[in-house]
Amino acid sequence: MGKKIKKENLEKLFADIGKEYKIIAPIKKRENYVFAEVEDFSEIVLDYPMTILPPKEFIMPYKEPIFVFENGEFGEVIPNEKIALFALHMCDVNAIGRLDFVFWNDLYYKARREKMLIVGISCKPIETCFCKSTGANVLTNTCDLFLKAEEDYYVGFSMTEKGRKLLSQLYFGPETVYVREVKIDYDEKLQFDIYAIGKRILEDYNNPVWEETAKNCLACTNCTLVCPLCYCFDVIDETFVVPEEGKRIRCWDSCLLLSFARVAGGHNFRKDLKARYRNVYTHKFRTFVDEFGVPSCVGCGRCTTFCPAEIDMREILFRLGGA
Repeated sequence: MGKKIKKENLEKLFADIGKEYKIIAPIKKRENYVFAEVEDFSEIVLDYPMTILPPKEFIMPYKEPIFVFENGEFGEVIPNEKIALFALHMCDVNAIGRLDFVFWNDLYYKARREKMLIVGISCKPIETCFCKSTGANVLTNTCDLFLKAEEDYYVGFSMTEKGRKLLSQLYFGPETVYVREVKIDYDEKLQFDIYAIGKRILEDYNNPVWEETAKNCLACTNCTLVCPLCYCFDVIDETFVVPEEGKRIRCWDSCLLLSFARVAGGHNFRKDLKARYRNVYTHKFRTFVDEFGVPSCVGCGRCTTFCPAEIDMREILFRLGGA
């Protein structure tokens, strides 16, 4: 069930949200688009094609203290900020829902998510998108409020109590719109059977595609940095000159790095780049599916778009026989 809102009334919605939350929304930065804090509605670009980084940096920051030790006292650093992620594409919304599967019992992640408002918006998928194949083009209750674009208005759909509160405001019209399912539908250039791919990865473990791709891969970790669902992290203890002071930091890591699988004694379970690259796909399309029923990929296309070696994930998946 949805309600209409005229495009010119979106600023009123923005203002209402801004009374309670710090708003993070897409803006243009030089020739690209990024998520950033905004204070004026005019800064926002609603019809952006894709941001460089996904909104995961506002849920699990690149680097965050998880506890500090000062003057002999130990203290956890629990985030307490109320953030609204405004105008997220469907794929990024669903990526957050899949991160919830993994981190909902994490003290720091949960503290942010429980205080967070998520507002999604319609998008026009670009060539590298394949969200239909990953099942990430359908609205779920991860989204508090979704704005589906029509001709000169949007239809707002509420999936939570937070969203229904916004939908009850006067700038949404009284007319009710009924739909069975809210989704982004488009002609996907390449379609994949994700479950067939996951099965094939383990059955054909030594497929030559891994060796061939590893020869081109730079192991720069760009693909894992821009992925909304790559969540590997490291934990580092920082100590100071004064022995009674220090802090523990959680920061992003990547399984593509040589050091990632190295253990005590110097043994490395994935010394070869081929093994590390294959591990990315094994996790995304097999082990994550086995555990949660969906892939650890929403088909946003960032990994392909921002790969300096021009490796296309869709081509790899096609060669694995998932089409």
